[in-house]
Amino acid sequence: MIFFWRLSIIDKDIIYGKFEFNNKSYPFFFANYIITVTQTPYEFNNDFINNYHFDYLRGVANNNKYIFFLDCDIVGGQLGPISRNLQLVCKGYVLSDSSEDCYDQIKFFSSALNAFYSPHRAIEINHKDILFSVQGLTFKNYEDTSRKFSCIINGEHIDCILLFRSSVTLKPEDSSIVSVNTTFSMKFSESKSVTKLAQYYLYLHDFLVFVNFRADVPIDNVILYKKVENEKYAKIGTAMFCQRDCRQYSADNKRSISYNDLPDKSLPNIFSSIGERREQKCYNPFFIPLDDKDARYFNSAKWLITAISFEGEFNRKYPEYKYNNDEKFKKAKDLLISTIDKVVAESEVSINNRSNAALNSFRNIISHTDTTIKEKFQFCMDNYVNEITPLIKKYVTAEGIDKDTNFSQAYSDYRNNIAHGSILPISKTEKITFQLMKCFIYALILEAGGVPREKIKDIITRMF
Repeated sequence: MIFFWRLSIIDKDIIYGKFEFNNKSYPFFFANYIITVTQTPYEFNNDFINNYHFDYLRGVANNNKYIFFLDCDIVGGQLGPISRNLQLVCKGYVLSDSSEDCYDQIKFFSSALNAFYSPHRAIEINHKDILFSVQGLTFKNYEDTSRKFSCIINGEHIDCILLFRSSVTLKPEDSSIVSVNTTFSMKFSESKSVTKLAQYYLYLHDFLVFVNFRADVPIDNVILYKKVENEKYAKIGTAMFCQRDCRQYSADNKRSISYNDLPDKSLPNIFSSIGERREQKCYNPFFIPLDDKDARYFNSAKWLITAISFEGEFNRKYPEYKYNNDEKFKKAKDLLISTIDKVVAESEVSINNRSNAALNSFRNIISHTDTTIKEKFQFCMDNYVNEITPLIKKYVTAEGIDKDTNFSQAYSDYRNNIAHGSILPISKTEKITFQLMKCFIYALILEAGGVPREKIKDIITRMF
């Protein structure tokens, strides 16, 4: 499991307790996702001499709750056992009322969910004239405000629910009496181990990063439930994960994708597509800004990362596009490959002969040759012309350049220069190709998820 974060001090409380390993108990204190084993000098170090990674460790905390440390590594790796302090770093933990390491439902709380599925949906305003005579607020029924959908991620069926949680405070010093927040639940037909909890956390986290186009989205709380009877669930514990410093995050539905943007089956399709990317080894968050500050500027490195992301997304959506759509190209490519194969097959020399090795290397180059980078960019310019025309007008006006500029050629030229080490200054044209690449990445993903073209236009116009 791969996590992307920069560690921040978000857990100020110290937890004490004991965890078990190989039928032996070890006292610890835990703070800032570091487990420190308390010992006399080198008392327990040799117990971990051949163990550097643990999917999870189970123990009991000082508040008499069971604690499960998730995805743990010995600090220092092979050198850990000779360190003065025996420490492990974990990527998350669970505090549970039950010694069982399983659950049937997860409920996530995140301010980023509020932008995606607004809490305003939960409230009905009773009024004669909304400007002058608001008579009161009432909460709508659960059936009217919750939204359910099912998806299959990595071959696993998951039932998901968007709903609201409200709380009321009667403290006279509080300015807000009522608080309403969006939650996201995952229900499973079979109990799941805590070892898979990080995987489900990342499904939602990656989705929220995508819809916000920001990497600093927080997941504030995770609650685990156990099924007790029929459709009734009992809370058994809470979980926390190490995540980016999200203190500057601010939900903004004006620049993010919302529930209304993903009609019909688009939401489960997009959620599944994003969730599967880590398992498919194609997860690429590097073109997404870390936060609002990071989104305000870019350089040649960011331009290149975004270009690679765009080309990868194009290849996933349209593999062998030119081969499948250009008959002359198809014939030429097939002829070259068959000719090379024939020469190699008829050769009396060993396949390891240098000349055959060179032919096979050339064959590999030919087999991977398809649409050029310029053609990929131009295809998207043509394919999404209705979606990007308003944006191009905005960009060329802002930069003061000719609207008839050949952006495909400009993209190809700068991409080749920078990829081969010629770092040229970023011009006004590159600023526009940078913006268009982001639009194309989102358009390709959204189109693959079945999002209607008019919705894609609304989304990229709003976000970029």
